[in-house]
Amino acid sequence: MPTPEQLARETIDALLTAAGWTLQDRDQRNRNAALGVAVREFPLPAGPCDYLLFV
Repeated sequence: MPTPEQLARETIDALLTAAGWTLQDRDQRNRNAALGVAVREFPLPAGPCDYLLFV
């Protein structure tokens, strides 16, 4: 059974994809892959953010 966080991530991923964003995992990120890249679990000094959006 998926956790609430997994369900939320699936919903957010679907919404971002429907809005035209290209989704990537942090380890395979390429911010130049498309216009509008959403990177999951992007590392920041204060800790990872759920999604970092590159335009």
